[in-house]
Amino acid sequence: DVLIERKFLKTTSCCSPQDWYQTIIANARWYRVKYKSQRFGTECETPCWTCFYGGRKEYQPYTPVPSWLQPLADQVSSHLGSDGEPVPFNAMLLRLYFDGTDEIAWHTDGRTFLGDTPTIASLSLGAKATFQMRRMHNVWPSVDGGGSCCTSAVDTSTPQHDFVLGDGDLLVMKGMTQKYWHHRVPKQKGRKPRLNINFRYILQGPDAERGQKTYYKYMVHGDDKSPPSYKYRDIVNRRGGILKFTTAATTATNQLSLKSSRSQLRHWKESSKNEESKSREVIRGERKKGKLDSHSYGHQPNTAFPNNLEDRVKAYLESETDVDAPTFLALPCTLQE
Repeated sequence: DVLIERKFLKTTSCCSPQDWYQTIIANARWYRVKYKSQRFGTECETPCWTCFYGGRKEYQPYTPVPSWLQPLADQVSSHLGSDGEPVPFNAMLLRLYFDGTDEIAWHTDGRTFLGDTPTIASLSLGAKATFQMRRMHNVWPSVDGGGSCCTSAVDTSTPQHDFVLGDGDLLVMKGMTQKYWHHRVPKQKGRKPRLNINFRYILQGPDAERGQKTYYKYMVHGDDKSPPSYKYRDIVNRRGGILKFTTAATTATNQLSLKSSRSQLRHWKESSKNEESKSREVIRGERKKGKLDSHSYGHQPNTAFPNNLEDRVKAYLESETDVDAPTFLALPCTLQE
């Protein structure tokens, strides 16, 4: 009961995965939730950035799904429906895996307030990430690292499944998946920023209010009544800037890209020298002909900001001398922008 639709957005939407990525990055506010574990009595912090929208509006807390995000929920709902009936979703969990140190541990999404056989859709945007699943004899407790109670519950006779999810891929878990399987997104050295949008439906019933409060606690406020939230640019600044993505470890896996960028940089420098040399020759020739006085530069500089990305990158590196050019050039174009 697990389905993966590769490049879902590219085949079903007028908006590209990059469009949705930029929309969410521009609008969402993220939380690093802190809370005290009732089971272990220890202070905890969520291992990735999170936020939550929706639920049932008759219960509090409740933040409606924003207008900039609702079309995505409608699209997934309609696509997964049958006979003209959409699959309903009223709760959206968003996670930002900023780099390879962010993760989510082994767990099941199964909850009584979602029903016995919930349909849970998970959309990936941004960098590729590994999504792992393992079959369990008992999915509860779903906390890894709590001693033999969890590890002994793993069905070792069934192989673990590892899926690589890319930009715009839609993974759907339904049926009895949550009753028999754990899943996680592990740490992954060198991984670039990735978004995950998780679609669920909170059923009406006696457990709905408790369940909704649980989501808001562990995705938004934790034990803090007024938790701090951050825009994506704030997180970039907290993590030491955009160039922190390319660390010594990831540079080792990007030697080809770095070699190419260094070659490109040498080419730019040689081109600049050649252009400068040609300009001097033109100026000298014009002066010999008496067309220029001794105070003229012979040409007017182009002060317009270049439109072409390569030209803009070149201009940026020439003006920002403290930026390591090969490292910057090894970044994906979207991050360079």
